[in-house]
Formats: sequence, structure tokens, C-alpha cells
Amino acid sequence: MALVTVSGPPGAGKTTVAKMLSRRLGLRLVSGGSMFREEARRRGLSLEELSRLAEEDDSIDRALDATLVKEMRRGEAVVDSRLAGWLATVAGIGAFKVYLRAPLEVRAERVARRDGIPVEEAKRLISERERSELSRYWAYYRADPTREEIYDLVVDTSNLSPEGVLKRILEALPWRPST
Repeated sequence: MALVTVSGPPGAGKTTVAKMLSRRLGLRLVSGGSMFREEARRRGLSLEELSRLAEEDDSIDRALDATLVKEMRRGEAVVDSRLAGWLATVAGIGAFKVYLRAPLEVRAERVARRDGIPVEEAKRLISERERSELSRYWAYYRADPTREEIYDLVVDTSNLSPEGVLKRILEALPWRPST
């Protein structure tokens, strides 16, 4: 069963690389971030508002995480989520787990460019989001998705293009993708 999880902090390149990887491998893409954004839209909330609500109501994260686990059990996917590698590990789901990392400054520059906001605002938003997510994951699951030892591959994306990150992942896969 081909299953790859792509985890990492906001702005590390998860979504960009996961999209490229799913296309390259011909696997479906499952995005935890898209699911969270859709839930915010459905409730008429901003991402920040839904994050604050999720700090008080664990059913929001638990429902999304249960959906991610269900999708991972189906296999044949690239799963883009902060918690995907950890969820696969504790659920006993065989997956090639990738963790992407980059310093806050680099991630803030990327988010600022993507969202058309000042770098300082991007730093603030990223820091708030990380604080909220990491505290929720710890409170609900005693999970720390930044613990790199659970991953099969850790890539510092600071000085790599998305194509360079993709190349590293493809070279490290335990199976050879068809071309």
C-alpha cells in the first residue's frame, strides 16, 4: 500500500510538496489543512476563530483527525497534515512519514509572499497558530508532531526549492514510483 504523510510547521512547504508528490506518484491527495479550512468556512469562521474554538471544543480536532485516519487506512494517498505522521504511527498504519522543517523567518517570508501580508504579521500568525495547534495536540493526545524521530525522512526546506524537496523524497521512498 502506497501511503506517504507530509508533516511540518506552517510555511515549511507541506501543501506545495504534497500536491507535487501526489501528482508525481499518481496518488490521491488528502489535506488536513483543507479539511480544517472547509470546516471554518462551513461554520462561517476565520481559521483563527476556528482554532480558538477548537481550543475549547476537542470534538472539532478529533472529528478531523478521525477522518484523516480513515483516509490513511484506505491507502494510495499522500496525506498533508501537521499530525498525519503521528496519527499513522499511533494507529499502526504503514506509511512513509516525511517531516519538513524550516526556521520561522523563512516560513514567515513564504507565508507573507503567498498571502500578500507583511512578514511580521506572518510571523505573528504562524506563532499563534503553532501555539494553538501544539497545545491542542498535547492536551488531546499527548502528541508532539515536532519529534523528528517518528519520521522516516526529515528535510530542511530552508534552502531547497519545492522541486528539490520532491527529489529528496522520491529518492528516499522505500518503493520505486512508476514513471
